[in-house]
Amino acid sequence: MTLVETARADEAPADEAPLTRAATPRVGEVIRRLRKQRGLSLRDVAERSGISQSFLGAVERGQSDISVGRLSQVAHVLGHDVASLLGYSLRRATPVVIRPEDHRRVSRGDGVSFSTFAIPESHLEFMVASFAPHSHFDDVVTHAGIDVMYVSEGSLVLAVDGVDHSLDASECAVWPSSHAHTVRNDGDVPAVALGFTTEAVYR
Repeated sequence: MTLVETARADEAPADEAPLTRAATPRVGEVIRRLRKQRGLSLRDVAERSGISQSFLGAVERGQSDISVGRLSQVAHVLGHDVASLLGYSLRRATPVVIRPEDHRRVSRGDGVSFSTFAIPESHLEFMVASFAPHSHFDDVVTHAGIDVMYVSEGSLVLAVDGVDHSLDASECAVWPSSHAHTVRNDGDVPAVALGFTTEAVYR
């Protein structure tokens, strides 16, 4: 059985309306991205999952479908179950409340208040940063995943690969975390940013 099976519209029963074709998740691309983020070769994943390297390569290239059973084996190697690998689940059905005492405070520079917490049962990490006027991160960082930053108050400058991007309140930036980045407040008023990264940094 393939991961996603879509009935053709012309195969719908006569007494039913034709089915709308659902978008098929790009499973191979997801596997390749997670594998590389975790520093695993195709051979590593093949050996740990018990699936042939040539077959996995074909799946990553979109040249072959993969059954749910085999996908489950690959997902386990990558630290996921099938649903969470495809972004459909956080492996639980009930809410999790993250208390202030669960926040991790990190020193990022004078005039900067920075706290973070991991999202349970995922690789996501949420971050809150407050910048005093003319303050900035002391460091320039790179890491795996994708970063998202939303400016909730004031204005900030996001520098990615040495290029400045000015962001005002209610604006949001998304960028690949593997590119060197830092943030500063060049203004005369405080600023606040909310954001998350798809691969936890401060766990």
